[in-house]
Amino acid sequence: MDSGPPEAFAARLRLLRAQLGLSQEQLARRLSVSFATVNRWETGRSRPSPRASRAVAELEASTSQAQRSAQEQTAAGKQEPAGKREAGGKQDAAGKQEAAEDRTAQLPIAQSSFVGREHELAALSELFTRSRLINLTGPGGVGKTRLAIEVARRWAARGGGDVVFVPLEAIQPPRPVVSVLASRLGLRERPGVSWAELALAAFKGRPTLLLLDGAEHHREEVAGLAGEFLTSAPDLCIVVTSRVVLGVPGEVCWAIPPLDCPSVAAGAREIAASDAVRLFIARASDRLPGFSAADVPPHAVGELCRRLGGLPLAIELIAGWVGTLSVREILQQRVTLLEHDPPGAPGSRKLADVLRASYDLLGPAQQRTLRLLSVFNTPFSLADAQAVAGLGEQEAAGVVRGLVDASWLVVTRGLEQNRFSMVETIREFATAQLQEAAEAPQARRRHAMHFADLATQSATGLGGLDARRWADRLATAVDDLRAMLRWALENGEIDLGLEVGAALWRWWLTSGRLSAGRAWLDRFLAAADEHPVRTAEESRRIGRVLGAAAVLAVESADYAEAVRLARRALSIFEPLDPGEDLAFAATVLGSAQRYLGERAEARRSFQIALDLRAAAGDRAKLAMAVNNMALIEIDDGNLGRARELLEQNLIIKRQLGEPRSIAIGLVNLAEVLVKDGRWQAAQTSLAEAGELAAGQPQIMGLVLCSQGNLEAGQRNWKQAAELYADAVGAAGVGGHTHDVVEAMIGLGRACHELGQADEATRHLRTAEAMAHQIANPQLLAQVTAALAETAGEPGDPLPGNLTARQAEVLRLLADGLSNKQIAARLYLSPGTVDRHLATIYRKLGLGGRVDAARYAVAHGLAQLHRTQPHKTQSP
Repeated sequence: MDSGPPEAFAARLRLLRAQLGLSQEQLARRLSVSFATVNRWETGRSRPSPRASRAVAELEASTSQAQRSAQEQTAAGKQEPAGKREAGGKQDAAGKQEAAEDRTAQLPIAQSSFVGREHELAALSELFTRSRLINLTGPGGVGKTRLAIEVARRWAARGGGDVVFVPLEAIQPPRPVVSVLASRLGLRERPGVSWAELALAAFKGRPTLLLLDGAEHHREEVAGLAGEFLTSAPDLCIVVTSRVVLGVPGEVCWAIPPLDCPSVAAGAREIAASDAVRLFIARASDRLPGFSAADVPPHAVGELCRRLGGLPLAIELIAGWVGTLSVREILQQRVTLLEHDPPGAPGSRKLADVLRASYDLLGPAQQRTLRLLSVFNTPFSLADAQAVAGLGEQEAAGVVRGLVDASWLVVTRGLEQNRFSMVETIREFATAQLQEAAEAPQARRRHAMHFADLATQSATGLGGLDARRWADRLATAVDDLRAMLRWALENGEIDLGLEVGAALWRWWLTSGRLSAGRAWLDRFLAAADEHPVRTAEESRRIGRVLGAAAVLAVESADYAEAVRLARRALSIFEPLDPGEDLAFAATVLGSAQRYLGERAEARRSFQIALDLRAAAGDRAKLAMAVNNMALIEIDDGNLGRARELLEQNLIIKRQLGEPRSIAIGLVNLAEVLVKDGRWQAAQTSLAEAGELAAGQPQIMGLVLCSQGNLEAGQRNWKQAAELYADAVGAAGVGGHTHDVVEAMIGLGRACHELGQADEATRHLRTAEAMAHQIANPQLLAQVTAALAETAGEPGDPLPGNLTARQAEVLRLLADGLSNKQIAARLYLSPGTVDRHLATIYRKLGLGGRVDAARYAVAHGLAQLHRTQPHKTQSP
């Protein structure tokens, strides 16, 4: 059978597909040929075989007969009396079912089960009751057509009316959309009457849902028809699936989200219940009958679905590889696999082809911007997009809006600004286009420079009144900051990396990213050491990074390394003009020395910083120096002087208004107040500190531990234990080991007082191991004393063979309490305290209270119950 010229046969085939409402893939199945074969026929690249020509002719004939039958039934239905149509005015259940099937006869027959989307189905069903033009938007592969068809079926099943389905993708210009619609309605051409008028006449008087699939291919024509039809046919509802917005008045754009994916922390049951995983299992079961969720590791499937961005087409295609590869192999090779036909499905559409079709609909400026925006690793703002794409503000806004309307970008709405992102599989496609256009090096440089600028600006912002906003901004850009640092290292931009590292140390510290910060600084310092330093400015830059690395080392409890780094920084700054850089290095050195128990050396280092900052007149830095000197006074038992300094310090900090600094000052002052037994004043200070510490795990850990000390001082052991446990968690999140140890010692003591001996020993032994690990002599002394006090270590006597009670009395004496205050704290009589002190003096050969206080400090007994180290102020 001669099919005629390829062009004529191609036109016949496109018309046939439009009449049947089939995609090329679905028509290929009907004809028992491959998708690629149908595609070649429709583009005129090949002619069909005689067998294929006969199959097409038979399908055309059956389609024409079906349309004639439908027309005859419609005409008969108009003439037939209502009583005969409804037999007494009612239909039985079978009749209703048959009617529903008739109303949806034009909808394509599903080739596989519909999975999930319960939330979307419910939301759209409700939307159908109040909107007449609904545009289901979304990127290629998100499942627009399948969801629209399912909603239409359910609408008809509820008695909504007839459904007319028009696939627009197959319509080739110059054929108008309205002529295909008329064909779907079974209308015949009438002289002097337009197809639109005929369609409107068919719509009037009967509730109809017109489903136009793939409107992005004929946007202008569909927009015009929608406006005309809705005005003249009040019973008509139009549902459009499109990758773009039509821009018609009354249009409700409903963006179809990707399928719900399980979170990283989800358990096996939650993973199995997610829509994305359910779809994967269903399609894998189609591929391998008998396959079930029990055949694959749940977390690997969850990760695979997250990496695919919950895009249904990507999940369905990748599921075709089950049986050939393991889930973990599919996860590793997913990008490559999506570019090939899955086993057993030759000719099926590839995700890249679907995305390419959408991409080709964009204008040149939109395509270029999309490519450039693929360099973002986290959601980005309009300003971020403007900087990386090199656009003006208005131009960037217009292009980004176009990409949102075309469903390439996902919008996350915020109170102050919206943020944009791409589904992962779409981002991978855009990245491939970026590489193909040879724009990647320039785009990544712009991206790196933009986030380097953000990082350097944050150095000032994190130390000021706007610290919380800056911390939130950096937290949202953490992956982009990491990419920027990696780019600088890989491209030899060592000076840029050093400058950014010196700026980011405070954020790494306050956000608990200590290990990550130290690793980056170590890498850039090692790279800098490979090149000789030539200028004073280069030396100063390296010195600042050494100081930053020393701060993070102190907070990681790596005190010996902190001393090494700080002394190296001092050696760089000392020959240069003395100033804040030298004060910074001296401060961090003093902090490390203090934690190592080298109090005299720490006092000297802190004094250097205090003198330099006083001379410079920088009140904020001076307040930090005063705070640190107050801690030395506490360590030496000079509580009155310490309290005086801390109160002066707080006056300055309040005038400056920096929340984090005020919180630290309040915590330190509260600890002195606890030692004085001034419970209410301590509580007030800690309550304010807690409000200021919100969102800062390091400071919150200090506040919680100090609150635990306050409750322990009042012998409220249950409340103390709860607070210490919370402090352990907060300090752990922040990555501050010595703070964890301090809180754990307090928790062990509280458990002991509550009669939980095993728990007490477990906490104290853990604290002991951690104290050994970080080589902190002060903490080791505290743990040893606490173990002895709780009888957790009966074989290790306290210094001077003191009893636990005698050690307690000596500790309180060293804290500055009078005999009367000690008696009240320990629920003893003043006479008993006098006798304890007399025994202590005799045992240790001491001359009085001053000698006793010095002995307690020297042997770590002054730290016995002080489970919160007064916090050194960060440089």
